[in-house]
Amino acid sequence: MNRSYLNLNPLMLRSESSNSGMKSQKRSGSLFVLSVVAFLTLLPSAFGQDFNMTLAPFNPFAVAPGEASSATISLGALNNFNGMVDLTCAITSDTSGTPPTCQISPQSVQPSGGATVTITTNGSTTPALYKVAITGASPATTITQSQNLTVLSVTAQFTITVQTTVAPSSVPAGSGAQGIISINPINGYSSPGKGITLSCASISPLVTFPPVCSFNPQPLPVNGTPATSTLTINTAGPITTGAVASSRSFYALWIPLPMLALAGLGAAAGGKRTRKAWGLLALFIVSGSLLLMPACGNSSTSSTTPNGITPPNTYTFTIVGVDIDGNISSNTNSNGTNPSVSLSVTAPSKVP
Repeated sequence: MNRSYLNLNPLMLRSESSNSGMKSQKRSGSLFVLSVVAFLTLLPSAFGQDFNMTLAPFNPFAVAPGEASSATISLGALNNFNGMVDLTCAITSDTSGTPPTCQISPQSVQPSGGATVTITTNGSTTPALYKVAITGASPATTITQSQNLTVLSVTAQFTITVQTTVAPSSVPAGSGAQGIISINPINGYSSPGKGITLSCASISPLVTFPPVCSFNPQPLPVNGTPATSTLTINTAGPITTGAVASSRSFYALWIPLPMLALAGLGAAAGGKRTRKAWGLLALFIVSGSLLLMPACGNSSTSSTTPNGITPPNTYTFTIVGVDIDGNISSNTNSNGTNPSVSLSVTAPSKVP
């Protein structure tokens, strides 16, 4: 039994060794076949592609309606390719509406070269997330790369600018000046109600009798296009009055009375010629008195200041516009971009 076992054991070892070798050969053969298949599959594409393309991220990646964004396209030549690559652009979104526009410049590029893609929006562009796909095509190769661009949702608004500065720029107290203010709508803004109410929100320096602003028209209707209003600045000054006849002029009527009484007594005591002479004298006295009456009146002018006088200084006015919904002009804030006008006020003119 022991000898038989020893004789069979080597045979069994040979059989197991033979099976293991066959399995190893099968694995090696399978790996070789797979390698050949992969090589043959990749070989045509590797030698057939004649360029590569890279699309950089958009800058900025999010824009408000009316703004634009751009990105660069880089092309590289492969396998000694020296032909032209045509570039096209397509914009898609899950939201229906008006998409932005896409433009590539130049539209045909020879690698190695580059181009710029520009996305433009306007007031009617629908806020959404857009996919911008850039495709480069040569006779043998087509490559498409995509980037996302967001068009933000922005509330319609407006800005205020000084179209014409106030003129004259310097006036005496009691006089005024005028300028033109423009309201510029953004994103197709149209004013609700009767329009935008304009005002001088602040005046510096602060004084007791400051200049006063007014606008015409007020309120100002805005319907998607710029509109203008005339700004008038009035100052407080003296009010001049003309010459007024005084009641003292009636006292001039008493001047000729003594002479007339003397003339009457002389005429009564004398003869015919004497009475004629005294009559001429009385007529002369009365006529002279009438001519002297205006001299007894008050012919000087005068002035009053019922509202006070605006002190001499240079005044600055900040212009603000507000609509019925409470929307305020977007360039009126604390960042120093406030639209403003200035007016210099001098001492009032002398009254003659």
